[in-house]
Amino acid sequence: MRCLVICSSPLILMNRLWQSLARLSLFTALVSGPAICQADVLYSVTDLGTLGGDYIYVSGINNRGEVVGNCTTNGLNVMHAFVYSGGSLADLGTLGGTNSYGYGINDSGQVVGAAYTGSDQDDAFLYSGGSMSDLGALGGSGGDARAINNHGQIAGGAWTSSDAELHAYLYSGGTMTDLGTLGGTRSQAFGINDSGQVVGRASVSGIADYHAFLYSGGAMTDLGTLGGTLSYAYGINNTGQVVGVAYTNNSIQHAFLYSGGVMADLGTLAGGYQSVAYGINSEGQIVGWSDASDAQQHAFVYEDGRMTDLNTEIDTNTGWYLEMATAINDGGQIVGIGAHATNVLRAFLLTPYPVLQISATSSNAIQIQFTAQASTGYLIESRDSLSSGAWQTLLVLDPIASIHTVVITDSLLPGRPARFYRVRSS
Repeated sequence: MRCLVICSSPLILMNRLWQSLARLSLFTALVSGPAICQADVLYSVTDLGTLGGDYIYVSGINNRGEVVGNCTTNGLNVMHAFVYSGGSLADLGTLGGTNSYGYGINDSGQVVGAAYTGSDQDDAFLYSGGSMSDLGALGGSGGDARAINNHGQIAGGAWTSSDAELHAYLYSGGTMTDLGTLGGTRSQAFGINDSGQVVGRASVSGIADYHAFLYSGGAMTDLGTLGGTLSYAYGINNTGQVVGVAYTNNSIQHAFLYSGGVMADLGTLAGGYQSVAYGINSEGQIVGWSDASDAQQHAFVYEDGRMTDLNTEIDTNTGWYLEMATAINDGGQIVGIGAHATNVLRAFLLTPYPVLQISATSSNAIQIQFTAQASTGYLIESRDSLSSGAWQTLLVLDPIASIHTVVITDSLLPGRPARFYRVRSS
């Protein structure tokens, strides 16, 4: 178990100096044994397990830390959608056929994806209240559901009459609305936000030259490219920021952020050639993959104008190599695919360690703040020495269902020179 330890001094009352002290006094300590300072370890890594097979893929995570994806059930080719919750995988079954694929999950735990029917037709599904229902199509023989928002609106792709064309759709209130294309015969939705804005890809002529699109206010907008011929939009947050991948004028794929009407190239990790962005949260944190100087795929998080290799943010002793990050929630939890110590491909969940922010109040008390993850309890403790003495409990927090900000105040005794704080999961 890891925690964060911060030193505070009641003698420093100017806020700027206080913040400087907090930065200088930041440690990540291993508390299941002797303290070990590892300031670069920012996430814990959880192996999501499998449904019994050898292949697993994760597609989404909600703000309760529940994960959706698909996994083989017997080591062969039978694939089933799953939800990871409470430390285990739940098999969602199918629509009567052999396979199913989980793509999206909202904060109510509703899941969407695609599943085979008894006639081996691939149909879009909604899993809610313990059962899987078929969403139908746009007059053709099936489709898929890729994303669902917190109002139950669903986005995906479905075949039109006679299976002539595949079109993106918005499913709302029991009705599937065809979103059209950008002039071609193909479109596919991959993401939706709580305002009902939809993103995906659409062909501009026939089935060729897919461009990323944003569907908003009843119209589909071409988001363009980074100078090349192709682009796909994979994710959108509630402020309307869009991420995906686009070709440059050298036909190289790069991750992009579309914000304020402008598509920005996110570049690559140092020494890299190509990158892809899959998800963005309400804080503007972006995840995906990039190659690097070793020509291998590395999972990344992009924030504050900087792309960071997630392999540098975890404990290297875990044996994990993180290849691809596919989604991120508002609490900063990240899911993706990586290789375990046995070099077997596995799905991972990264959970950020709590970061304490401290400041002085006008009454010379200490205010402590951090972001708590959903369904996680915490202990906030203090002592007067970093290396000795018993930790005293300031507050015990029981788990709640949502990501939330915790703020507590510690009134220090006069004359006490310093106090150290830590927060750990319980």
